[in-house]
Amino acid sequence: HLLDTYPGLILPIVGWALPIYVLTGFMRQIPLELEEAARVDGAGDLRIFLRVILPLSLPALGTCAVFGFLMIWDQYLLPLLIVHSPDMNTLTLVVTSLAASQEQGEGVRLAAAVVLMVPSILIYLGLQRLFERGLLSGSLKG
Repeated sequence: HLLDTYPGLILPIVGWALPIYVLTGFMRQIPLELEEAARVDGAGDLRIFLRVILPLSLPALGTCAVFGFLMIWDQYLLPLLIVHSPDMNTLTLVVTSLAASQEQGEGVRLAAAVVLMVPSILIYLGLQRLFERGLLSGSLKG
């Protein structure tokens, strides 16, 4: 019942575990003293999370956002197996079918490939600072 449906495309992605590993490793590096100091200042759990933990976690969240977007945007095999009707095709399948067809000129195929790349490049450039800090956060001790 999941073939050729949106839930068939969405459900396998829900179980993607990389953000759990990235965020768990990052949260373990946050010193407990910061939480204790905020608690001494009278902050509750929600305030500690919003004012202390969340701002410190932005690099890890940026890394997860970039990897998650790229993983979903560049999906090829899952839609190829799940989708059978042309109106449900994802952009990667459309670009592949354009590349395989002899009817379209090379300019149309290259333009489609560029259109497919633009959102990935914009997301990376927008989150580049957070992405790089998130990748480097666990590499140095000191």
